[in-house]
Amino acid sequence: MSHPHGSLRAGITALKQERYLEAINLLESFCYCCSIQERQERRLSERNGSRADPEECVLARVALIMAYQGSGDLERSTALCQELLEEKETPESPPWAREWAAQALPTLKQASEHSMPAEEVMARLPVLRQLEDCQPLCSSRDPAPHLLRSAPL
Repeated sequence: MSHPHGSLRAGITALKQERYLEAINLLESFCYCCSIQERQERRLSERNGSRADPEECVLARVALIMAYQGSGDLERSTALCQELLEEKETPESPPWAREWAAQALPTLKQASEHSMPAEEVMARLPVLRQLEDCQPLCSSRDPAPHLLRSAPL
């Protein structure tokens, strides 16, 4: 059973190519499906290996923070970063996500207060190795191959 959610790989590719609105669309879709999956897993067991990796779900949220920021939406970027930082830790929570959010949040807040250009803010955000590693490592069980065709890899 394939879930109709966006492609993490295509979203990160769009982010890297500074196509922020496309990245937001893809990453929001992926994050939405991750949240649905979490709710379903509370009630049902995993099926057919179509489950998104929890670390990929967090990576999509971090990429979404960066895409919001790149598009100039500092309010949403800052709010999502704050949410990620305050989220309750679980055994599946990758420690790098909270560390990244703790480093990124002051930059985002400063950018909001001082109306910094998006390019300058992006340059000040901490580098996230997981974004670079995603292209070959992100799930090969991409649930939405039609989305990949619209974004060159």
